[in-house]
Amino acid sequence: MSFLYAIKSKSASWVFLLTLFICSLFAPSAGALASQAEEELTAKLVEGAKKEGQLLLYHSMNVQEGDKLLKRFQEKYPFIKTEMVRSDSQAGLNKILAEDRAKKHLCDVMSFPAMSIEVLKRKNLLAKYLSPNGKSYPEEFKDPDGYWISNYFQLHVMAYNTRLIAPKEVPRSYEDFLGPKWKGKIGMDANAFYWFAGVLKIMGEEKGLQYMKKLSDQNIRFDGRILVVQLVAAGETSITMPVYNHRIEQMKSDGAPLEWSALEPLIAEVNAPSISAHAPHPHTARLFIDFLLSKEGQEIIASFYRLPTRSDVEARIPRAKAKGMKILPFDPAITDNYEKYVKLYREVLMKKQPR
Repeated sequence: MSFLYAIKSKSASWVFLLTLFICSLFAPSAGALASQAEEELTAKLVEGAKKEGQLLLYHSMNVQEGDKLLKRFQEKYPFIKTEMVRSDSQAGLNKILAEDRAKKHLCDVMSFPAMSIEVLKRKNLLAKYLSPNGKSYPEEFKDPDGYWISNYFQLHVMAYNTRLIAPKEVPRSYEDFLGPKWKGKIGMDANAFYWFAGVLKIMGEEKGLQYMKKLSDQNIRFDGRILVVQLVAAGETSITMPVYNHRIEQMKSDGAPLEWSALEPLIAEVNAPSISAHAPHPHTARLFIDFLLSKEGQEIIASFYRLPTRSDVEARIPRAKAKGMKILPFDPAITDNYEKYVKLYREVLMKKQPR
């Protein structure tokens, strides 16, 4: 009896395994199910967007870049009328906060550096959205609470005029900028507050502030970030920090006598497109976020010389991503003391500037 039972049990097991195998041949794979779910989500968003018919974007990219992104989005979805408001991140943040105080919610998507977006997150002015494109992004470029996925990042580097400075003369450390040869030859952005906070984090606040006091004695010329680089290219100053390396690459391609170099760890800023918690057009907003994070959207970002964060999209100039170099990631804690850093920057580093 036990022998016959064993034979029957073995046969049943083979039938069961064969059945599983046949079912697996016809069952949809996990990838197919995910693709189907993504298509269903997009169809639902498109249906809602057709009813809404509008999108208002607040952003800090230049106007030409914003225009190109919105034009392509509108080509994909011609039933959506798009508008944008361009400003720097601080002005954009102030505008959104003022509109919230007035209970006047206009924008659907805001695309600013993560530090400004972090302020809005803490004030409950963002809506969560887990874009299906998120699987193509490294975790360090995602908000842990699901409010944003970064569409590009920016690296703070130094830039110099190649006609005035030989590569061997380029500073190799922050302390090198304190040498007498650089006095009166350094240009700096008047609003490099996040970089300032990053340096204090790297050095430690006490040592960092001592360094900034000494750097201030170098008779630095402060201007807007774009103008600072233009002055270096024109030879009116020799070197500048911090600047974004993708802009240097862009100007080099136009013939500017510029090159960039980096001090490790590099201080990085991530751009964090997010959906307003009070978005008048929430389906359209989600559809636009999906577009920004798609491979097509990231390739458009790369065409601006910016540094796309999507894993399968390379930068236009691969070197600009500084692969292999240590990068200091975005630190939300800097937001806690942002006003302090603004005050210190102006009082310590810019102390000799005319008021």
